[in-house]
Amino acid sequence: MNQSKAKFHNTPTTQRWFHDKSPENGETIIITLWPYRSLSLQRFRILIAVLASLMSLIGLGFYLIGAWPVAGFLGLEIFVVWYAFKWNYRSGQLVETVVITPQQVDIIRTDWRGRSRTICLNGVWIKAELDTKEKKRCRLYLRHHANKLEIGAFMPPAEKPSLAVALNEVFARLRYDSKTAKI
Repeated sequence: MNQSKAKFHNTPTTQRWFHDKSPENGETIIITLWPYRSLSLQRFRILIAVLASLMSLIGLGFYLIGAWPVAGFLGLEIFVVWYAFKWNYRSGQLVETVVITPQQVDIIRTDWRGRSRTICLNGVWIKAELDTKEKKRCRLYLRHHANKLEIGAFMPPAEKPSLAVALNEVFARLRYDSKTAKI
């Protein structure tokens, strides 16, 4: 298991999944989940530059007519918008990594501070299921006997059904492969 984690850290960060099938480790599938961000960092910088330019022009106009305190509040407004976007991007740095082997499933959650928490589940009795009881929010769980663990809470509801199907196919295939390897 340690080798698959080491290989994961060497994979590109833009890759959402990684598949390793080596004879010594067996088959390992690594799926990385992270929140979708529609505004890239470069476009964020452009947005802040345009907003700062616009506010500077407006502030200059108010300064020229004698209402100079308004310029300070416009500068404060730029700072508030910048801080709100930075806070939003920080929450978008949450990463969940699902490491699937025939023996176990590890869910590694890394928050924006870089702190990781690993949850290990037995790979034989695991199943992905959707809970659509709430109208606006669909939840994706990994069920292990009577226990449920939510994964991908930050994902859009449209992506969760396809992920659940893909996970269940992987679980079934790895279970089948591990049974045939023992025979």
